[in-house]
Amino acid sequence: MQTVKAIADALGVTSDVVRHYTECKLVTPVTNSENKYKYYDEFDFLQLANARILRSLGLPLPEVLEYNNSSVVHQKEILSEKSRQVRAQIEKLQELELRLHEVQGYLEKTNRCVPTVEVVERDSIHDIYTFGSAVPSKEIKQIAKLWAEHFPFTHISLKIPKEELQNPAFSGPYSVSLGLGVINKYAEQFRLEIAPPIETIPPGRFLIIYLKVPDIFNLSRQDLLPLFKKAEGLGVRFSHQSSGRLLAIEGNGKETEFFILIRVRIEKNTD
Repeated sequence: MQTVKAIADALGVTSDVVRHYTECKLVTPVTNSENKYKYYDEFDFLQLANARILRSLGLPLPEVLEYNNSSVVHQKEILSEKSRQVRAQIEKLQELELRLHEVQGYLEKTNRCVPTVEVVERDSIHDIYTFGSAVPSKEIKQIAKLWAEHFPFTHISLKIPKEELQNPAFSGPYSVSLGLGVINKYAEQFRLEIAPPIETIPPGRFLIIYLKVPDIFNLSRQDLLPLFKKAEGLGVRFSHQSSGRLLAIEGNGKETEFFILIRVRIEKNTD
């Protein structure tokens, strides 16, 4: 028979671990009626050692207790369920790794904030706006809370109204709204609600301008001039309000710069 310290040393753990496992009924050592010391035999050693192995596999103590007091058939079932959980965790980590690479890609795009204008094809984009010119409804706030739980697969979005973009006499600053956005791929993956009041811009051809600005809420027509010149050169007009994305925030202790992209769906100008 071994004392708590002796059995702990034999297992390579602390005495507190042995005491905790004992309190959880993983083992039932003999208790001396006079001094109340607990003594452990070889059966207790094997049970404790096996429990340590099971804990190293990620089983919580209640499942370890269940495992130790069940048939081999049920033990296989417990390990199969744990294996399923691990696979699900691996899949989530793989999704996170992919998203990390995507976000790194957006940081790379900050090099284009000179500014640069691109013509691209894009899938649907879904947005809700919670900060800016309009007070969000209770429903929008609830949706925002749900979408925020899916960061980093949702992103910070910004909107400029179509009417202001289309008006060549509008000098600004634009009525910028901020909120949350999600590309269609992730909306489908996480089964996010995309019906109104969520604002959806359908798939199509887009102009994207990359900008570095000190104040997102002080954007003027001059800031977007390369975008307008590109649209004019292509003979297109804007079909929807802009959507956009915050790429990065850079600070040096004195000043803060915002790297953003503004994305506007275009269509042939028939006027």
